[in-house]
Amino acid sequence: MTFNVAGNMKLVVVVMVSWLIFRNPMLALNVVGCGVTLIGCTFYGYVRHKLLQQTLGAPKTPRSPRNRMEMIPLVNDKLDDKV
Repeated sequence: MTFNVAGNMKLVVVVMVSWLIFRNPMLALNVVGCGVTLIGCTFYGYVRHKLLQQTLGAPKTPRSPRNRMEMIPLVNDKLDDKV
């Protein structure tokens, strides 16, 4: 996900630099799209930073299963002999 956000940010920078250097025309829709992308990238960075702060303070101990379904193994060891 982070690479997608970085790719979108790179695209906005390319569009803005091309507009500044080469004076390529930008439609209102392009400006709105660049603005939405910048706001989205900023919000993603903010949320990711907040989530990382929360996980750093959380204890790293394994939890016990909540119900019987979580106790069922995902791999059946009895089938290994038949393959």
